[in-house]
Amino acid sequence: MRCFCHNRAQFIARRVEEVIRTAQTLLLSRLNHRYLLQVQQYYHVLELVPGQVRHVALGSLSALLDYLGEELSGYSPLHLDPMALEDHDLALILPMGQPECIQVFYRVNEDDAELYVLDELNALWQQRLPYHDEHSLLVPLQRFLQAVLYRRDALLSMDTDPPSSLETLYYQLLPSGNGRARRIDMRPAPQTPENKPFYDVQTIIGKATHGQVHVTLYCNQQEFSELEHGDQLFRVVASEIVGQRREAERYRCYITDLDLSGLVGDSACSSNLYLRYKADLERALNEALALV
Repeated sequence: MRCFCHNRAQFIARRVEEVIRTAQTLLLSRLNHRYLLQVQQYYHVLELVPGQVRHVALGSLSALLDYLGEELSGYSPLHLDPMALEDHDLALILPMGQPECIQVFYRVNEDDAELYVLDELNALWQQRLPYHDEHSLLVPLQRFLQAVLYRRDALLSMDTDPPSSLETLYYQLLPSGNGRARRIDMRPAPQTPENKPFYDVQTIIGKATHGQVHVTLYCNQQEFSELEHGDQLFRVVASEIVGQRREAERYRCYITDLDLSGLVGDSACSSNLYLRYKADLERALNEALALV
């Protein structure tokens, strides 16, 4: 490797050799790695699938997050270049991805918190939420993931050789705040107090005409259908939830269960797809709640 540069030739040549050597090693492993590099504010991903190597150029951090959040068809390890995402939480999170489990990461920043989830295929989901305490941050997500995994296990149990149930692992990024995260500590799964019941909001999503989806919500077993309420569905549901609450204080609504079989049939889909629909539904529901 030769580089014709007046003052940085040796460094550039060594850096390029290092990148090529790493890409070759990852490709030879035949594990379908993604190799993430950063050049200034731009990001580049090498999808190292044997016989189908592909380069993906991403012009911003938001584009990278969209890419990392795409649903995957199989487990894909992500190798992070040491010079990529140096000051971002993801520099600590992405190298920790592992198969056959769901990994929940969170970082507190005064009045809000960042939630990150790496699903069983290593796709990323991210959400920023108001922060009150660790319990109220994690328990709604835990209950939702438990419901999703129950549906997955029930579907896969019909297979002749069903895979083992997925474990959910929890981690906290430290220190708290908006500075650079320095470490990740493993945390126990949150515990739900028996004397604190949760309001169940279940959702069924099915196919509608012209490529649209049809949404039906169930609040404590009471059905609210888009066919009946149209574009007022979420406002009607928000009114029902407020009417059932004992406290005068307004706080977020969470989806506790989601059925996507009307969209995907009997085929199993990744936890990441459930989380993306969950975020969209909760956004619509909480926007409606603010108007009630």
